[in-house]
Amino acid sequence: MSEAHDGAIPVTERLAAFAAGLRWDGLPDTVRERVGILFADWLGNAIGGQPQRSTELLAEGLATAGMLDGTLRAPGAARATSPYATAFLSGSAAHALDFDDTHAPAELHPGAPVIAAALTAAQMVGADVRTLFTGVVAGYEVMTRVALGLPATQHADRGFHLTATTGVFGAAAAAGRVLGLPAERVEDAFGTALSRAAGSGQHLANGAWTKRYHVGAAAADGLLAAILARTGFTGASQAFEGERGFFRMHSDAPRPDLAVAGLGSTWQILDTGIKPYPCCRAIHSPLDGLRELMAQGLRAEDVARIEVGIARRCADIVGIPNDRKRDPRNAVDGQFSAHFCLATTLVTGTLSTTGFDTALRDPRVRDLMRRIEVGVDEEAEAAYPKHFAARMRVERADGTSLEVYEPMPLGEPERMVSPAGLREKFTGLAASVLGEAAAARLADATADLAGSGLPIDELLALATPQERVPAA
Repeated sequence: MSEAHDGAIPVTERLAAFAAGLRWDGLPDTVRERVGILFADWLGNAIGGQPQRSTELLAEGLATAGMLDGTLRAPGAARATSPYATAFLSGSAAHALDFDDTHAPAELHPGAPVIAAALTAAQMVGADVRTLFTGVVAGYEVMTRVALGLPATQHADRGFHLTATTGVFGAAAAAGRVLGLPAERVEDAFGTALSRAAGSGQHLANGAWTKRYHVGAAAADGLLAAILARTGFTGASQAFEGERGFFRMHSDAPRPDLAVAGLGSTWQILDTGIKPYPCCRAIHSPLDGLRELMAQGLRAEDVARIEVGIARRCADIVGIPNDRKRDPRNAVDGQFSAHFCLATTLVTGTLSTTGFDTALRDPRVRDLMRRIEVGVDEEAEAAYPKHFAARMRVERADGTSLEVYEPMPLGEPERMVSPAGLREKFTGLAASVLGEAAAARLADATADLAGSGLPIDELLALATPQERVPAA
């Protein structure tokens, strides 16, 4: 394939051709297996996030704007919605609990926007599961590769939220593949999505629901970009590598070569991990270390001080300034406070999606947070962003100390959650909306979707509540 006229690598052309040309039968077995696992994890998160107040208010706002009603289904929602609203609410809900999958090197959550857009597009055209999954793979590859081409850390240091800014391109690729767009129309979709690539990390200042909005908007706007391209609506050319394209506008030193390196042979979806805890991925290795020490008998009353060492970028998000992170004021604050998540786990024995509000008011948790200090560890910094490592040092009241180093969190591809653990996570999330029996039936149905031939509308019927089940 020829280079662009100005000598730049034609990233837009190559990614569009890749997405449009992807076929289920051409995917490696490892990729086909992984996409089924990641879809099931996304589905549980999307269902579990529907009753969140942020999701309900998004639906209310879309209704007020005349954008809600339609004939499609967002998993876990009782009301049929328009394509735009379905993608928006599915993406936002899947991200609401901060329990969704993570691609560590790209520093983002690919599943929430990509699968929301792909599943909505599949409903629009009556696609089968294999076509849906092929679109999902296309979206994961495009989204993560665009992030790597920035590169991700440099973009994040500017204050951008990568799941939002790159998610719109992943959603466009996924929806475009499901809709059957040829490569030149996928390029148009990328060109239109370029003008919707946005998302600021300022939500961390007050624990705002804006972060959840980001991901829903990325899903919906990526879907819309693909729909517009399908009609023949033209988008800007060279969306990524152009003079005013995504890379040059959003990075001081982009690496477009990384966006296409190994395209079609090195699969980024295989580097995507699944979360065992509902909080920022930067807190997971500290939690793994704490749970290891708890298994050795550590109790909250034993602790005089806990020192947490993580990578600089991780510390900036979940630990610094320590005084602010010791004083979370809402659930989003808690999801991004290492102090809160560690103290809650040590005091209560768990970190559950339904226990944040209670823990925020628990004086024992508040007291323990004051004894936790987060800083930068050199070994963890060297491992980042390939792995989110952590060092934990606990000083006990009796003067003794404990230390543990976790090189990577549970749920990474090298330390994947067990099948039993994945099912437990799924059914716990789904049961909060559907009830236990219905959640178990849905878990059975997702075990081999690509092989079962289950129509997508029947899958969504299983994921639709008959009546709202109160959260546990």
